[in-house]
Amino acid sequence: MKGWGVLIKLYGTKVSACTDNYIDLLKRLISDERKAKMERFLFKEDSIRCLLGEVIARYAICKNLNYKNEVISFKTDSNNKPYFPIASHSVFYNISHSGDWVVCILSDKPCGIDVELIKQTKFDIAKRFFSPSEYENLMSQPEHYRTKYFFMLWTLKESYIKADGRGLSIPLDSFSFNIDSGKISLSTKDTSNLSNYFFSQFEIDDNHIVSVCSEEDCLSDKICLVTVQDILNTL
Repeated sequence: MKGWGVLIKLYGTKVSACTDNYIDLLKRLISDERKAKMERFLFKEDSIRCLLGEVIARYAICKNLNYKNEVISFKTDSNNKPYFPIASHSVFYNISHSGDWVVCILSDKPCGIDVELIKQTKFDIAKRFFSPSEYENLMSQPEHYRTKYFFMLWTLKESYIKADGRGLSIPLDSFSFNIDSGKISLSTKDTSNLSNYFFSQFEIDDNHIVSVCSEEDCLSDKICLVTVQDILNTL
């Protein structure tokens, strides 16, 4: 294994680039459990996202920790949060997919990532799930910007609950994000967690928003783009 230090890496790969020939090759690199999960999806693109989610996590571990793919076995904690156990440490990772992207964050501290395709949405969902201040800020945005701002908030909230590990057992309206000139601030009733998490947000392309959350205060505002061939060459 490479020397241990602060580890936080972001990766993304395109769903549309994963052709049938690649699918067959990549399936040889994943667990039987993941293969079975792939078969349960009705739509091919969902099955591909499922496949890429595991191989990009394996790629990140092999690339950064010098492990062979065949020895990688993922575990989950009591909150069903995935991690990779090594020696006296655990490596945390998180995956998200939407539209044409599958993204992954790898860190030596709890972390979360969310990507969303920016698309037309009904804002009553924000009134239902956002905090009052978030909803007020959303509706005060210029109309042409409101949809994008909705997904900026949504991805931040998703990344936070995924990093925390409790998922949707945390009510989405129990904490609030504010985005001011690119600066992201969090307020929550659970004040013990306020200093534990750091956030970054960026557009992976013109149609997708990515938010990341980690206990490491060294988050990048860029994501490493990985091709399917990169993954095959590494694994």
